[in-house]
Amino acid sequence: MHNYTEDNMSKIQASPTKGFFVNMLTRDIDLDDAILDLLDNSLDGLLRQRPEQADEPYSAYCVDITISENEFTIHDNCGGIPTDIAENYAFMMGKPPAREDDEIPTVGMFGIGMKRAVFKMGKDITVISKNPEKCFYVPINSDWLTSDSWELDMLDCDDQNSLHDIGTKIIVKDLYKSIGEKFSKHSDFISELTTKIRTHYAYIIKKGLSIKLNGKSIVGRPVEFLFSENDGSDRNIQPYVYEENEDGLSVRIVVGLTGQSPGLSEIDRASEIDLPKQSNAGWTVICNERVVLYADRTRLTGWGDGLPRFHYQFNTIVGIVEFSSNDASKLPVKTTKEGIDASTDLYLRIRKRMIEGMKIFTDYTNKWKNLKQEEKNTVISKTKPISIKEIVKSKNIVENFTTVRDGNGGKQFKPNLPIPPSSTPTSKFIRYSKLISDIQIVSEYLFEESTYEPSEVGEACFDKILKDANS
Repeated sequence: MHNYTEDNMSKIQASPTKGFFVNMLTRDIDLDDAILDLLDNSLDGLLRQRPEQADEPYSAYCVDITISENEFTIHDNCGGIPTDIAENYAFMMGKPPAREDDEIPTVGMFGIGMKRAVFKMGKDITVISKNPEKCFYVPINSDWLTSDSWELDMLDCDDQNSLHDIGTKIIVKDLYKSIGEKFSKHSDFISELTTKIRTHYAYIIKKGLSIKLNGKSIVGRPVEFLFSENDGSDRNIQPYVYEENEDGLSVRIVVGLTGQSPGLSEIDRASEIDLPKQSNAGWTVICNERVVLYADRTRLTGWGDGLPRFHYQFNTIVGIVEFSSNDASKLPVKTTKEGIDASTDLYLRIRKRMIEGMKIFTDYTNKWKNLKQEEKNTVISKTKPISIKEIVKSKNIVENFTTVRDGNGGKQFKPNLPIPPSSTPTSKFIRYSKLISDIQIVSEYLFEESTYEPSEVGEACFDKILKDANS
């Protein structure tokens, strides 16, 4: 056994090189997700303002993003970075164990979002921020990126760098060549980023936050569910709702119908019909008002594992799961904020509730798919689309919650959905297969055009024979 003394002990260098750290930090995040990280920072600033809980609590706030092949800028009026946070936390390469602003519901866990995003794009970065007490800016350039020092200069704003409103502006120049190419007007990146913001920030936009990309306002895509008030019967179209609130974590599940489900004729043609790219069918998961999983239709959320495999029959069934906590480490979200950490005990437990709620509606569509017109006349015609906010305040739902006996204090509302009449249906679906070339010949004969849908050709054939039979 060796005895060590200060006389025979020396220090060795074990700190990371800055270039290696920055390279590893940015390698595993996509460019669009990096920009969403910066949007998340704006949202964090907004939440520090503690907006009043009105219908549109964020209506006074906006975020402008400007992208070109030479420069990236994001500018918000969301309160700015508090001076003490800027000095002690915001520019650190990682999140300290305790922070003065931890009591806001963010999705960031490791304090690397802003740094990772700007380092992903370029080598000439300026962060300007104005809070109620101070306006400052922090320059980061290629010299700093290649130096050994980890300290940054925090400078008072001058005429060139001053901001008019309280908020933050981040400018990235000297873009990497690959980034500039993606940002060019000839790239599809702007359109793809717009779509992602529309879906991932739909709920925040619905609450009033304005987000613009290259001067164009982005419109969110919130979900509305079909809902019928009690009409005296004991069966109505209403969503399944589950809620729990324990140890600083709130969970809410809402799953229901967003429109009338397809009938057998539509399902039969499903191989020819793709779901629209913007379809929100399936499961969307939200963590602290940020969508981290959108319209998932895989085993991750139970499809094909507890539920049937997803197919066209279920294209109007939508499930929303909301997790909310001031402690981001409690959220079942990946470090990239994109996707769910499906291995957590929390998510595995909530997934069971998701499957239970979704199964109510997959069973419902199975029962009605052969009676679409009857369903429309007797069930769907009594419904109206309403938001999640209206659903959770519905007297019928609030007064009919039942406690779930799993030890987590959850409560649920299980709808009693309409069932088809027990009498024999007045119509049935006829299905058969014929050669495409023969269908085109018959289509040309009946309509003088060969491009009619097979279902239309088949129905016209039947109608013609029926007319002859009745004459």
